[in-house]
Amino acid sequence: MLLIERPGAASAAEFHHREVPTGDDVLVWWFDPSTPALVLGSTQSEELLDRDLCRARGVDVVKRHSGGGLVLVSARHTLWVDVIVPSSHPAWRVDVGRASEWMGEVWLDTLTRSSSGIDGDSFTLHRGAYESTTWSKLVCFAGRGPGEIFDDRGRKVVGISQRRTRSWARFQCALSLLWEPSMFVDLVVDGPRPSDVAEAGHTVDASFDSERVRESFTASLEAALRSA
Repeated sequence: MLLIERPGAASAAEFHHREVPTGDDVLVWWFDPSTPALVLGSTQSEELLDRDLCRARGVDVVKRHSGGGLVLVSARHTLWVDVIVPSSHPAWRVDVGRASEWMGEVWLDTLTRSSSGIDGDSFTLHRGAYESTTWSKLVCFAGRGPGEIFDDRGRKVVGISQRRTRSWARFQCALSLLWEPSMFVDLVVDGPRPSDVAEAGHTVDASFDSERVRESFTASLEAALRSA
């Protein structure tokens, strides 16, 4: 069974540390951060950031349990959803890379279905091993992970991180609504220049409809679960 929830606005920290319940249902959690946040990967240190400037600009600093680089989440910059697949479900994939590709296929179908604000024909899904760049260890959107979606200019449209236990896999997905390199340039100590990450993320156009994307995602996920 697919259970969809959209909690009220809360901090990114509350969302990231939300406990995953036990059970056989696939869960979908749409999150609306109440304040912008820079989310560190599990191995990154808060010393990477100018904490005083983050506080002055009202940007929270959060650490997630999954690996990877920094991600900026906010209602303005990202459309954020977590999908939890229990190990008892037929859609469960033991291989981490194949599991992310499965989730990426859901997103690829979603964006083609919605066709709102982005040209669905221009998307590609990254398959195979992770591909790093000069700044990908620091900034998540600068790398290419399995299952992630890119436009025809190589800009990341959907980023995916994955946390796994013996009981479930939790896919944390961020669709880039507005890519602002200045957030990483200004708030990261010894961070990149604007030109270094200018093309890492994607910005949607004015016709983008987030509600339509949510509806399309549900339809795509339901189809993928049925075929599993």
